[in-house]
Amino acid sequence: MYNTVRPHSSLGYRPPAPEAILWPAAQPGPASPATPAVAPRPSMH
Repeated sequence: MYNTVRPHSSLGYRPPAPEAILWPAAQPGPASPATPAVAPRPSMH
């Protein structure tokens, strides 16, 4: 949350850019991994 009462001097007492406070959209459900969670056993040649 941005402090609107006492804004920071490094921002020139301006609010941050709107794109700096946007969050990425959440996944709609459990994502199925394209790769297995456990790596395959290495082959010993």
